[in-house]
Amino acid sequence: MTTNNALAQVLLNSFEQHKRQLRGRRIWLACSGGRDSLSLAHLCQQLFNAGKLPFLPQLLHINHGMQQANAAWADQVSTWAQQNQMPCQVLKINLVKKTEQEARQARYEAMIGVMNHQDVLILGHHQDDQVETLLMRLFNGAGVNGLSGMKEWSIKSSQNQQDAQKNIVLWRPLLTISRQQITQYADHEGLTYIDDPTNVALQKSNLNPDQLNDRAWLRSVLLPHITQRYPKAKQAIARTGQLMQEASVILDEQCCLDLSQSIITDRAFCSVLDINQLTRLSTARQSSLIHSWLAPTDTELPPSRRLVEEVLSLVHREDNDHQTCLYWDSGAYQYQIRRYQHKLYRLWESWEQWLQLPPMTHDIHLDVEEKLAPFLLLKPSSTGFEWRLRGLTGLIAELQQQLTGLIDTKAEKDRVDIKSIARSRETKLIFQPLPRIQKIALLGRVGRKSGKKLLQTLDVPSFMRQSVALCSLQLSPLCSQQQSIPLLLITPEQTMVLQSPFSQSIAQLVEDKALVAELHNL
Repeated sequence: MTTNNALAQVLLNSFEQHKRQLRGRRIWLACSGGRDSLSLAHLCQQLFNAGKLPFLPQLLHINHGMQQANAAWADQVSTWAQQNQMPCQVLKINLVKKTEQEARQARYEAMIGVMNHQDVLILGHHQDDQVETLLMRLFNGAGVNGLSGMKEWSIKSSQNQQDAQKNIVLWRPLLTISRQQITQYADHEGLTYIDDPTNVALQKSNLNPDQLNDRAWLRSVLLPHITQRYPKAKQAIARTGQLMQEASVILDEQCCLDLSQSIITDRAFCSVLDINQLTRLSTARQSSLIHSWLAPTDTELPPSRRLVEEVLSLVHREDNDHQTCLYWDSGAYQYQIRRYQHKLYRLWESWEQWLQLPPMTHDIHLDVEEKLAPFLLLKPSSTGFEWRLRGLTGLIAELQQQLTGLIDTKAEKDRVDIKSIARSRETKLIFQPLPRIQKIALLGRVGRKSGKKLLQTLDVPSFMRQSVALCSLQLSPLCSQQQSIPLLLITPEQTMVLQSPFSQSIAQLVEDKALVAELHNL
């Protein structure tokens, strides 16, 4: 099989494998103008014209301004695309720190910025790129997942706040094709590609190898020595990466199963593990679970081995110290790792700081006739988080109806018209920080408790107690026997119904999800 046929067959095989996932999605191709991406663009065009590919990708070229020739390269790619009737966009970015890592991330963000959610971006990464990636990760002590290398099909999420909800697909169809095969294809097709200036400088001996970045040094210095001794080394390393990918899938499936059995709450801002369930696993499975749990999204950096060990040490502590806090910066988010009783918490640090702000007191009159907002703001949102109570309108309507039928002994004795109390401007709902001295009776439980004992009974972690709010019904002063009736206790994790003349109605509202305490706008 000729090189041209080999590349075409690999691309078509990859297309057949992902045909269902590609259906209905817009296809883009990152084109630097180098031999890899230009060859891939040319190959797509040839197969499209031959009726073998149902799409013609739109080219995206990034001018990052790191070298003087960048503008000329952008013109070269645009001209080639125009000559070959392929759509092309040139995106210019400005780098603050002109490092390879920042440039790579900036390129992705620029391309994601013009793409739609779930669009597909084709990349020209090949077998030699995969080998270099595996060696770099090996030298940095990566595990099975890291040594599985780049995936042919993977999800990329934006780290830009404006595109926070946007995910795209990275498609690398040429990972089994060598750089030499691509060079042969480009030369055979007469493609005028942009050569890597680092390689050119090395060939002319104008650049000291010690000045190269890690990937360029591996490519230009180390790998030639390895392949001289082991001619099939690149294919063997790539095959090892494929085996690691298969092993990684098995480990991920086991880890997902373990995680599903250990997780209590799983939200982005607050995830909670059951320590009793976690410690039933073997040490290796505990480490794997914690490693996955610490960085739940593809945009986050994997945690270090040291951090995993520190978290496991926290898990196995036998003292009652609940003040220990581990900090973890995953790149996308900053987390706090805390333990309370037999639970392990992973919290957004900004959310934990927000938890320390006490709820604000709000009064809502029951006879307000104007249309109420569907949410009640309970806490200040200076950090960008808002805690709101859904279903407020439904609760008020229910309380108005129930209040008219309430038989209060003091009100009856004083011959006070209960309907006038319901209509009074003084009758209102009050949302306030939980008074520490007020004794509360939970629905379905015997006895009343207040303060720390109440919060301990409810299993509210010490770092969340500042956020607990009480919802009470404030009656008119005409009803002097019982001017305030506690209705609900609201914590960041749950809403609990309290004993009152309205308990059953409110419990039904909560069950019917007309009343739900939750974090909003996340």
